[in-house]
Amino acid sequence: MDITQFFLLFAGGLLAGFINVMAGGAGFMTFPLLLAAGMTEIEANASNFVAVLPANVVGSVVYRRELAKVRRHLGLRLGLAAAGGLLGSFILISTGQEAFRAVIPWLLLFATLSFALGPWLKNKLERDFAFDGSRWLWLSFLLEFLVFVYGGYFGLGMGIVMFAIYAIFSQMTIHEANAIRNVTITLMTLISIAIFAQAGVIRWVPSLVMMGGAMTGGYFTAKIAMRVPQVAVRRGILVWAVCLTALSFWRYH
Repeated sequence: MDITQFFLLFAGGLLAGFINVMAGGAGFMTFPLLLAAGMTEIEANASNFVAVLPANVVGSVVYRRELAKVRRHLGLRLGLAAAGGLLGSFILISTGQEAFRAVIPWLLLFATLSFALGPWLKNKLERDFAFDGSRWLWLSFLLEFLVFVYGGYFGLGMGIVMFAIYAIFSQMTIHEANAIRNVTITLMTLISIAIFAQAGVIRWVPSLVMMGGAMTGGYFTAKIAMRVPQVAVRRGILVWAVCLTALSFWRYH
């Protein structure tokens, strides 16, 4: 790895740290950089888990007070994250990612629409059908598990889907949802890294360089996010989701 690749990977990690703490989905920016460093697609995907891990770890620490407000069902959600990440990672190692590449843009489009329309849909259900999301927690948990399976397989954009699920099925604020998202994705990512390391598909040196950038970006962004109004955070997340979806269609179609 030459000096140009070093600085490119570090800068990519820095931006990934900012994006992942705020909204998730930075992998579509970091993944091509890892490919440019000479990795195969599966190596770049596996190494990407290592590179962006600090963003969620730092986010979990900074949002720990918000997490204390939503401790109910946290143990179950952690269990779903562990099981889903385990299953998704085994599927990736067993089948490769070629088939999945074709559906990534459509999944991200669904995720973006879900996040954008989540609050409106929730209000409409509550107003017109007396919908109470707390009565459908089993469906929320099922959807969360499926998102974690997807996350263990590839993971790009999963944070956006989780925000949409929380918006429809809970009364959580955007910061409380961010707290749960960070801690569950951290656990899922650690499990996936263990599986990928065992399979020998992680390129450690480039991953750790990008991780250094992600750690720096994640720390400062998490501090800023706690001071930003919910509306501003949601708008920022939505803008990134739209960009992420457009980029995925450009890259994979």
